[in-house]
Amino acid sequence: AKPAMLRTAVALSLLACQAAAFSVSPLGSTIRSQNRLGLSAGGRVASPTLSARQSRRMGASGLRAGLLGGSGSEEVDTLVIGSGVSGSSLGFSLHQKGVDVLVTEARDVVGGNVITKEQDGFLWEEGPNTFQPTRQIMRLAVDLGLKEDVVFADHTLPRFVFWEDELFPLPGKLEDAPFFRLLSIPEKIRAGIGAIGLVAPRPKEEESVKEFIYRHLGEAVYKKIIDPFVSGVYAGDPEKLSMQSAFRKIATLEEMGSTPGLVEGGILRMAEKAEDARVNYDPEIPVYKGGALGSFRKGLQTLPKTVRERLGEERVRTGWAVESIQKNGDGRYKAEFSTPDGKKTVVARSVAVTSPAHATRTILEGMVPEVARLDDIHYPTVTSVTVAYPKEAFKDSVRRERDILGGKKGLFGFGNLIPRSMNVRTLGTIWSSSLFPDRVPEGYEMLLNYIGGARDPLKYSPPIADLSDEEVVEVVHGDVSKILLKPGAPAPKVLGVRKWPRAIPQYNKGYAAIRAEVDEGLARCPGLFLGGNYVSGVAFGDCVQWGVDTAPMVEEYLKQSPGG
Repeated sequence: AKPAMLRTAVALSLLACQAAAFSVSPLGSTIRSQNRLGLSAGGRVASPTLSARQSRRMGASGLRAGLLGGSGSEEVDTLVIGSGVSGSSLGFSLHQKGVDVLVTEARDVVGGNVITKEQDGFLWEEGPNTFQPTRQIMRLAVDLGLKEDVVFADHTLPRFVFWEDELFPLPGKLEDAPFFRLLSIPEKIRAGIGAIGLVAPRPKEEESVKEFIYRHLGEAVYKKIIDPFVSGVYAGDPEKLSMQSAFRKIATLEEMGSTPGLVEGGILRMAEKAEDARVNYDPEIPVYKGGALGSFRKGLQTLPKTVRERLGEERVRTGWAVESIQKNGDGRYKAEFSTPDGKKTVVARSVAVTSPAHATRTILEGMVPEVARLDDIHYPTVTSVTVAYPKEAFKDSVRRERDILGGKKGLFGFGNLIPRSMNVRTLGTIWSSSLFPDRVPEGYEMLLNYIGGARDPLKYSPPIADLSDEEVVEVVHGDVSKILLKPGAPAPKVLGVRKWPRAIPQYNKGYAAIRAEVDEGLARCPGLFLGGNYVSGVAFGDCVQWGVDTAPMVEEYLKQSPGG
């Protein structure tokens, strides 16, 4: 019985630790951290019948005009800064509730870091590349009329770790874990013993990801699985990332059961999820399998674009760069914008700012001095490189017959992650053409590569931020050639190179203290909400859930505030 228990422990531990490793790019992971605003779980948001008061307020154009201080100003119930996933999800959810909402975007297109490109038969992502399906995402898709546009990748596609010149498929099922060749038998035993609860007591001080994994699962699991996993999700440094802040749902597993092991907590968590799915069953949303990854037929930017279509260009405005937000004497907020038509002013009863941390600091520092602490949230540089190669350029070991290719051979897998100890500069590669149909023309495979991150400047010179696009492509091609291509493979067809100077917020040790200080300042400003991936978590699904969950909070505030 003990060997079986250890095998189960190892399996559960490995599955828990790598469940999200390939579901996203560094710009949008599918690990969901805790909701740091104390929001309740979001369920379906029905479209209500508007009251007469709401209908009058919204008017023909949906926006009210007034005069304040002798200058023309627009008045709305809620102003949302930013049209990324967080802002778009909140804006649409409020619109469904009949709230008079205006969403503004500084760029000339909606979506924030969600950027989908299409050219010459190729369709690719330059930010987040997939989402892990959740009830909130699926409900939002249905409400937006996108149910038929949702696509899912084959949930059986393997995920790989590159280790010492070989690709190792991570176990996708419990029964696969004992045969996972990347870990030796002693290393599996060490992980299993820790997973069932034989671990050192949790320290009083905040733990890093490295410290937590060493304590629970041992050095080998950390070096071979968690190190590349953290690179793939956060492009971060596991010695600096806070386990409680960055991966709270895994960290809290040791608190859930009678033992500090991850296995008991994992079993209880799975039971909770099953009960939640039963209680909140929604027959209208698309059916998906656990471990599946999702997108839309025309890419992830479909969601924010559709929100703009549904709300209208008058309610979702691009080219509107906010310069400052101040609180009026009557409790409302006045926002100043630079727009294509000159300076504009919007007065709102509530405001949600979903811009990145550093931009939020600039916008709000005159009103909430504590937001200066947001500058302490580090964003490393990451470059996404999308390339295509002829199918025959790939090693036979990563190809097999595929139904989505009509029985022809093609790449078979989600992608591969690379431990930093392997001296390969690329963080990881998503095998994009393997995930969804109709993303590449006949005869090609497409790869989305990420390079850079928090540890890149410490290991390489010059850092990725100082390399030209051509130099970055050269590095990526060399890494891909080593891992996936046959000898003598041709140079790639370069589809896109996008450098993100501030890519992913790092939930490093001390993050919770930063948020606590900022929240103290926000307490003086009722009706002001902060969102974005530095608040909710870096996953596409985190940002959707924040928007859905925050909408009823905004609605409740509006009911209780003057003019409600």
